[in-house]
Amino acid sequence: MEMASSCGSRLSSCLITLVFLQLPGPLSGDAGTFHLAPLGGTAELLCPVSLWPVTKPKEVRWLRSPHPQRSQVVHVFRDKKAWEEEQMPEYKGRTALVRDPQEGSVTLQIRDVRLEDRGPYRCLIQIGNLSREDTVTLQVAVLGSDPYIHVNSYDAGWIQLVCRSVGWFPEPRTEWRDPHGRALPSLSETHALDEAGLFQSAVSSRVRDSTLGNVSCTFRNIALGQEKTAAMLMAAPSPGRISSLAVALAVILSVLGLLIMVCLWLIWKQRRSKEKLLYEQVMEVENLLSDHAREKGRLHKALKKLRSELRLKRAAANSGWRRARLHFVVVTLDPDTAHPKLILSEDRKCVRLGDRRQPVPDNPERFDFVVSVLGTEYFTAGCHYWEVYVGDKTKWILGVCSESVSRKGKVTASPANGHWLVRQSDGNKHEALTSPQISFRLKEPPQCVGVFLDYEAGVISFYNVTDKSHIFTFTDSFSGPLRPFFEPCLHDGGKNTAPLVICSELQKSKESVVPKPEGKRHANGDVSLKVNPSLLPAPDMELFSLRDMTLSLPSDLGPALQGLKVPSF
Repeated sequence: MEMASSCGSRLSSCLITLVFLQLPGPLSGDAGTFHLAPLGGTAELLCPVSLWPVTKPKEVRWLRSPHPQRSQVVHVFRDKKAWEEEQMPEYKGRTALVRDPQEGSVTLQIRDVRLEDRGPYRCLIQIGNLSREDTVTLQVAVLGSDPYIHVNSYDAGWIQLVCRSVGWFPEPRTEWRDPHGRALPSLSETHALDEAGLFQSAVSSRVRDSTLGNVSCTFRNIALGQEKTAAMLMAAPSPGRISSLAVALAVILSVLGLLIMVCLWLIWKQRRSKEKLLYEQVMEVENLLSDHAREKGRLHKALKKLRSELRLKRAAANSGWRRARLHFVVVTLDPDTAHPKLILSEDRKCVRLGDRRQPVPDNPERFDFVVSVLGTEYFTAGCHYWEVYVGDKTKWILGVCSESVSRKGKVTASPANGHWLVRQSDGNKHEALTSPQISFRLKEPPQCVGVFLDYEAGVISFYNVTDKSHIFTFTDSFSGPLRPFFEPCLHDGGKNTAPLVICSELQKSKESVVPKPEGKRHANGDVSLKVNPSLLPAPDMELFSLRDMTLSLPSDLGPALQGLKVPSF
């Protein structure tokens, strides 16, 4: 039984192939196959490829362009159903395939036809391993605007009329009629395509100035069988009536005289206003000169106050850095999250970008696009501070991110996506990766960066350990675990090959912290640091509340303190 079934299926396949081979080949594919559909109606495009009545195509595909390398899918019918996954968005829900088994024809229906649907469509039919294709062109018929007639000129007893209308397709037929319904000859006829591909038409004719009654102009769309007509009433002038030209001239002269009088009055009034304004300006200058001495003293006091406020701002930022260092923690790198091109040291405190991808497992936690790695530690409460040696790197990204951030594909870093990061690029150009990003320049590029996290207060601050200055502070509300974030960035033409090094102990400020080799250097870029003594305050040092100091400042410090963001403890 199985052998018989196999033979039957082979015989059926051979018959289908034989029948399909008997079909006529593809036509030339030019504009010979043409279909016209009304705007907003339904277009039915009959595929020019003929099928044998008993043949069931394996796949029918309609494409928007006749060129395969730029083809766009309009409709796909495969396995007895339509597939919308490959369909262009503008055709979704508007197409259907109709097949007539008796006639052996395939028709594509496009509902709610638009002007953008105009152009060639390519039909591809596949039966077995063979395929046939042909092209059909769709044109959209549009009924234009209502025509309007105006007088163009008058010459020796003849009145020349022009009738205009826009928005027609295909090109409309035009016709003039006199008051008795007789056709009038057209003097000129112009049809031009606008930007939308529709015709703008203008047709002119002329009648005697003694003509009485309605002269009409008709625009007709042959494809739609509809037309639009406009008419103008021609009336003879009454005996003894003043010509319209004389009336117009009298009105123009009267208006012109009135305008001259108004202009003279305005000039006189403007001169009086200028004299008054000049007197007021002189008095104002005298008042300003008398107040200059007092204003100079007030500005001097304001400048002195501003300088004092700037000193307070620097003191507050420096105190925030010293308070942050009280919460120093040792951070290590998590190799399960490292990008395959990143090389970690054996003690997992140093990371650099390698030249090729390493054979590491593609686990869900690993970054596969951005060359980043996370810290092993999870922070869900409390205050934590760590320092990272960046040296003379030209590019780096440091900060904190949520445990739930995406690790696959391109990632847009922003606080809304769980990233609180600061980036250095192009030497001394720094950016806080907010939305939108905030760019700023530091007085001195950091060689060592301190990162401070206060989970409950919702604060993440960055400090320049080199000169003990504040870099930037994020304020937010956190939920879920947070982890340190490290990205050494690309090599930047060989200028950014140095690694990022996590400091095991607090580093000394205003001192060059240079990583030195200890023993034999490993091939994976492992380095060690020369650790300086800690700058932690003495145990009996009186710690003051930074928040209390900030609240005690005057409320009118102005722009000098608006950019200051300090952590809460």
